Amino acid sequence: MKAHYLVQIDKPEQNHVKVTLKLTKPVGGDKIQVFLPSWSPGSYLLREYARHIRWFSASQANGEALFHTQLNKGVWEIDWKKSDLKKETEGFEVSYEIYGKELTVRTIHIDASHAYLHGPAYLMGVVGEGFTDPTIEFRFPPVWSKLSCGLKDISEKRNVFLYSAKNYDELIDTPVEIGCQETDGFVFEGIPHHIVNYGELYPHKNDIKGDLKKIVATVAKHFDNDLPYDQYLFITHFVPKLFGGLEHLNSTALQFDGRKLANKKDYQNYLSLAAHEYFHLWNVKRIRPKELGPFDYLNENYTSMLWLAEGLTSFLDDLFVYRAELSTIEEYLEVVKANLEAYLNTPGRHYHSLEQSSFNAWVKLYRPDENSKNSTVSYYLKGGLVFMVLHSLLLQKGSSVDDLLRALWKDFKRRPETGLTREEVYGMVKDLGGDDVFQAFSTMIETTQDIDFDSAMKNMGCELKWIDNPNPYLGIDWEWQNDKAIARTVIIDSPAHKAGVNAGDEMIFLNGYRFQREDAEKLGTMVMVDQNYELIVGRMGRLTRLEIMPTVSPRMLKEIAVVDRALAVKSFSFSKRP
Repeated sequence: MKAHYLVQIDKPEQNHVKVTLKLTKPVGGDKIQVFLPSWSPGSYLLREYARHIRWFSASQANGEALFHTQLNKGVWEIDWKKSDLKKETEGFEVSYEIYGKELTVRTIHIDASHAYLHGPAYLMGVVGEGFTDPTIEFRFPPVWSKLSCGLKDISEKRNVFLYSAKNYDELIDTPVEIGCQETDGFVFEGIPHHIVNYGELYPHKNDIKGDLKKIVATVAKHFDNDLPYDQYLFITHFVPKLFGGLEHLNSTALQFDGRKLANKKDYQNYLSLAAHEYFHLWNVKRIRPKELGPFDYLNENYTSMLWLAEGLTSFLDDLFVYRAELSTIEEYLEVVKANLEAYLNTPGRHYHSLEQSSFNAWVKLYRPDENSKNSTVSYYLKGGLVFMVLHSLLLQKGSSVDDLLRALWKDFKRRPETGLTREEVYGMVKDLGGDDVFQAFSTMIETTQDIDFDSAMKNMGCELKWIDNPNPYLGIDWEWQNDKAIARTVIIDSPAHKAGVNAGDEMIFLNGYRFQREDAEKLGTMVMVDQNYELIVGRMGRLTRLEIMPTVSPRMLKEIAVVDRALAVKSFSFSKRP
């Protein structure tokens, strides 16, 4: 089916975009259904984009109205038999207007300064029908000078913004930035890479373009520079307090606080984010679990393999920064330490395996609450650590995760239309490391058993150094409302949990004294282990009296020390093909 989209932004300050989709009536059909996706690939939550539609209409090419009705939250049916037509024509169109004022990588945002258009959030498709070479034209105020996207430009005039895609999937997998954004770029392996920046940056001395090129070169060499695109875009929104990214077929949308670039650690975090999304070009957009494509855009697409999609990527993103010589091994290990601390401080790791965490992403990871830390574990976090341990195990067998990447890419090239099963990935691990490595890896994926991180790091020339925490332990993660100390999360099986403290409780009195923010921050100097204290909390407008007994705090990870530098450098460096 042929399709042409006209996308119009007439008054961006009003935060709306109008879309007109021109189609041809199917031969022999009297009904057709159009839909707006409910979610975005790479972001596993039903976001119900159709809730932002203000109005919808359907008409023939000659202007006669077509009868239509909304079937559910995101689907409209057009019925020719119920339409009062003087003359039936082949061509017809649907038009609708969408509100967009949410600046994330998975929504649309339109205001006087720019428009960011995320495909699934504004481009309708046809139920049960694919598009062949759909075209799309953008019209916007002349005060905006640029449009940046990864679609094929087929415009014949400079003042016309007309593009084409291979199909509907490619069309909506291409984010669009419109406005007066700053643009730059570089060429790698003869292919243009565009850098598109919206927002404000504080002064800094970093070479973003040069460092992004190093990231591209570093990631690409893991696939023998087999680049699956003819152009690539790094679109970044530099906006205070924002952070995130989303991968696409030949581009990525990133969000980062532009005030933080002068800080080395924060800048490395930005490069890691870029590396993460760029690596997704291969892992997720091509190499993928079989459940992730072709997509059902209206319903959840369940998979138990996001440990491959995101866990493997989370292991490699910071490692790519190190391998690109943009961080030292000590700086890289500091990031690993932070990840390990976060994992060990997540009681939910004892209740959810990586497979369970993945399958429940739709209702867990993307819909966190005050108890999430107790009930599940992030497949990003644990998945990244599991692949680090796998890398250590494979190194003992003369192999590495780099070899697993080559095997995964080879498999994709052999059958690009077919995704992977768990057993197929397991088979590759077994081929590279033998049965014992396969058994260890599958156990980490399928169970909640504790993981031997100490041995894994020792095998790579590093040592986990632990110290006792002298502070008494309550098991409360705090949040602050002015000087009020509020229990954001109560850790399961902790003293606070056993005492009956609830998330949302305000700590008011401890042993008769007013309890405020500074008291929570200095708690270790005021209370003793194994002593009872009277705690009065505010809960739903009432005072509740509890008894709490602090215990010894869990031990702390002081550092990941390099004890054999030559071995550590070799272990974390790129493993070339033998």
